[in-house]
Amino acid sequence: MSDEPDNFFSDKIAGAPHPMLVNKIIGHSSQKLSFLHSFASNRLPQCWLLAGDKGVGKASFAWLIAKFLLTTKYEPADLKIDLNESKINSILEPQDGGTLNRIISGSEQRVYILRRGYNEKKKAFFKNISIEDVRNLQSYCSLSMADGGRRVIIIDTADDLNKSSGNALLKLLEEPPKNTIFLLISHQPNLLLPTLKSRCQKLSFSSLDQTDLGAVLTAIGCKIKPSDEGSLSILSNGSAGAACRLLNSNCINLYRDILNLASSLPNLNTNKTLQLSQNYFARAKSHEFEIFLEMMQQFLSRLCKTGAMQKPILPSVTDDEAKIMKNLCPSPESAHLWSEAANITLAKLNKGYLLNIDIESLILDTFIYLEKCYKTIDRNRIKK
Repeated sequence: MSDEPDNFFSDKIAGAPHPMLVNKIIGHSSQKLSFLHSFASNRLPQCWLLAGDKGVGKASFAWLIAKFLLTTKYEPADLKIDLNESKINSILEPQDGGTLNRIISGSEQRVYILRRGYNEKKKAFFKNISIEDVRNLQSYCSLSMADGGRRVIIIDTADDLNKSSGNALLKLLEEPPKNTIFLLISHQPNLLLPTLKSRCQKLSFSSLDQTDLGAVLTAIGCKIKPSDEGSLSILSNGSAGAACRLLNSNCINLYRDILNLASSLPNLNTNKTLQLSQNYFARAKSHEFEIFLEMMQQFLSRLCKTGAMQKPILPSVTDDEAKIMKNLCPSPESAHLWSEAANITLAKLNKGYLLNIDIESLILDTFIYLEKCYKTIDRNRIKK
């Protein structure tokens, strides 16, 4: 239920279909089985907390559960506990019909989605789910369904609640309406109110492995070269949502170019550095620079870990990554220096972009600073 235009959904990841369209979850077998165990035992908790990294499938799981609960032909007594993967997917598959069509179109009265609203004046999403949003949910919950059946409320995400709206939701969860299932999605559950978490049955979602990630991307129509599957799995941290977004931004080539520039230290090629910004940021769109920040963060993080553990991070993003990282960061001492440099570098990039400083200058200054850091590390290595 929403008055927002179809393209104004705060719970939709750019480049990926909305999770309400998903009819099958790839991976996450234990989570599916845990839910079905609760359903089959007729002890279904009214409040669930779906926790895990962004884009791993929590929202898709929530929508699949909503469809199952409102369209299933199964009764708890029909299900056996010892279910295999194929059987689980078959049971959870939504049943075609008017209810399913209404859920997909957003017109099903028994499904309520609580998410950040869209600010028409500023042409941006509000930063939080407001207390007014929760009050609207409370009004919805006070209504009785004509058929007396189940209702499903999806909160995407609980992380967007502020103190006031979080406390208002807590009051609702303390005595949830009869036959109403709450599905709270959270990317950072540690930041939620402890009392809010205590009202929920927690389901933790881990990152997808390379095989499942590839299957999800294929299912949603994303095209990826087989040779890039491993690299994308690493750079996305096993998140299908992140992988889909990164694919649309040519992130693998961007990471390779960052790595190649770093490999030239301490003899930085300024022309190649300027070429990088021209290749990827000619239009200077905000999401493009955000991708650059992500790839720089990945590079610097993997660089520091290489030195701290004194061995390459496996698997490697590229064939030559391990060699480059080991040369740049050979020891725990150098890892400490790179860690300090990473904090300064990322802070400068964020601040510079907010101040609308020229992107070419920002990127060039970044690599010149990294060159100075490497020279310091190299001098220390020579002294030893």
